[in-house]
Amino acid sequence: MQPLRHRINPKTFVITLRQIAKHLKIKQEHILNWEKWHNVLWVHIQGLGGYFISYRKLEQWIAACSTLIRFCPNLQALNALWERIIQEAQRYTEEAFSRLDSIFQQRLSVLTSSKHSQQ
Repeated sequence: MQPLRHRINPKTFVITLRQIAKHLKIKQEHILNWEKWHNVLWVHIQGLGGYFISYRKLEQWIAACSTLIRFCPNLQALNALWERIIQEAQRYTEEAFSRLDSIFQQRLSVLTSSKHSQQ
């Protein structure tokens, strides 16, 4: 299975100045410029210079992972996807990983019960 960065396209994320400021816990006025780069957001903060934000720290990435989990067609695909998520678990906040784990458990339950009902 492909790495998550090949299955999720951050270029499609709608990211706002307000969201970046909230994530960084600063006022919007302190953000002079920001750009979407290939693997990170680059943010120029007044008085601090350049700052990088991993897409994996953004809600859009967690939402994309959630969608991938919810639409896994079978147990094999779900387990392969979950392995990829676990491999990069340290990149997520504890709260985000907990949410993904909950969604994974729900999908696992659905796929397991449908597998048993087909037998």
